[in-house]
Amino acid sequence: MIPSCQKLARSSRVIYNFAVANQTRYSSSQLQYYQSLRIHKDKTIPSILNNLLINHILKYDWVVDQGPKLFDLLYAICGTRLSNFLINQTIGKVFTAGENIESVERYLSSSNNKISYIIDYCSEAVEGIDDCEKFYDENSSVFRQTVLECAKKPEKKNMIAIKVSSLIDMNLLKQINKARLNIFELFYKISQGKQTINIQQVFNYLQEQGINLNENEQKQFIKDVLKFNKNESQIDEITWRYRVQPIFMFETELNKNPAIKYFNNLNDKQLFLFEQFIERIKYFMDPALQNQICVMVDAEQTYLQWAIDSFSEQMESYYNQNQTLVFNTFQSYLRQTKNRVDYEIAKAEMFKLNIGIKMVRGAYMVEETKLAKEQNKENPINDGYEATTAMIQRNLEKLILNIRKSPTKVFVASHNEQTVEFVKEVMNRHSIPNQGDVLFAQLYGLSDHVTYQLASEGYKIYKYVPFGKTEIMIPYLMRRAQETKKVLQSSSLQTLLLIDELKYRFYLK
Repeated sequence: MIPSCQKLARSSRVIYNFAVANQTRYSSSQLQYYQSLRIHKDKTIPSILNNLLINHILKYDWVVDQGPKLFDLLYAICGTRLSNFLINQTIGKVFTAGENIESVERYLSSSNNKISYIIDYCSEAVEGIDDCEKFYDENSSVFRQTVLECAKKPEKKNMIAIKVSSLIDMNLLKQINKARLNIFELFYKISQGKQTINIQQVFNYLQEQGINLNENEQKQFIKDVLKFNKNESQIDEITWRYRVQPIFMFETELNKNPAIKYFNNLNDKQLFLFEQFIERIKYFMDPALQNQICVMVDAEQTYLQWAIDSFSEQMESYYNQNQTLVFNTFQSYLRQTKNRVDYEIAKAEMFKLNIGIKMVRGAYMVEETKLAKEQNKENPINDGYEATTAMIQRNLEKLILNIRKSPTKVFVASHNEQTVEFVKEVMNRHSIPNQGDVLFAQLYGLSDHVTYQLASEGYKIYKYVPFGKTEIMIPYLMRRAQETKKVLQSSSLQTLLLIDELKYRFYLK
């Protein structure tokens, strides 16, 4: 054997032995079961080797932490075309299905029959785009293509995922986010610790701010914004939060009401941009409704999330009338998620809503912590891994129990095997069927053994299939690198199974 091959063989044995040694939480029978699944049997040998290489590199903290700088250095040295090629052929192959919808089609055509898929075009807000409105229009068009791709195989019940920030001006989104927080604060200011406020208190407050509603405008606010009957006057917090939106997507005539104009403080140009945003949403949501394709609204940074929640609520109200098509996403590493989940449950019961919630640990921890420090604010992140685990378990159990009370779909998007086992135990304890209201998902390239085990056990399981142009995929790839580091540092089973597959190919097993 030539020296380079001897070195490769020795390295492979070291990695394999390390992987085996780190599987102390798996019994021998569990390992044999995972090995028998051969979950990587459809991968080519170069693909397996690339997977092993990327997984090994991402174990090093400094690589992940310096990732943006390394990408910048790569582009500076190699230029755009070569850099894109190198990224696509290495880390891109591990965590994405390619650059366009055609590459997704090829992947889905050879996919596992027991697994459904969430097509995720990974476009999001990017600084420095020359023609932002054209960028947003193009994103809407791609989301529509993903809906139509899912519609080709209705029996699979494939879904799509979207990012709101890829469809609307970032400054406008931030302003709507701030407006929604101000609406929440207004209730607390008026209520002075009481459970309810009355309509006249709202009008009096607005009058103090110089906003005088005439009789017709007051009637519109009561009847069309609050949706109150003639004799109703008391407003509780749930009703206030749900009914009083900073700006309306599907009842746009309400945006002319002086109270709503005061809340959002948008100028004519911003209102026009918002109307464009609504058209982009309808462009892919209308065929989604027609074809019964579910849409996952991804979570984003806290300085955008309250606006995104507002849009998700309105989309749920409009599109979820007879079924659950729109899902909102909650990040359990945030302290506020407990209260948000409680609000969702109370809202669903009060207004008889079909709600869909995807529960994740979260993807913006590093950015959120850094931002809080820079702004000298309290860190919105939970105090450690255990606190987040407790949060996600508490929230998931509450949501699963709520299935008995009101129409609720719960999406468990987790690579954490303890979380998955916890959900299965809760479902078993409360006799929740494993093909209906509780669904599971993992990301492309991560925790395939969890995905295949859930599929073999009869659970409804999805795999996220991200795709997109290389330049816009880099923020996504960096978040996946952060997450992969945590997954790989806690378990080397993925490495073991990849090397196991190589042994099968070379008749060593």
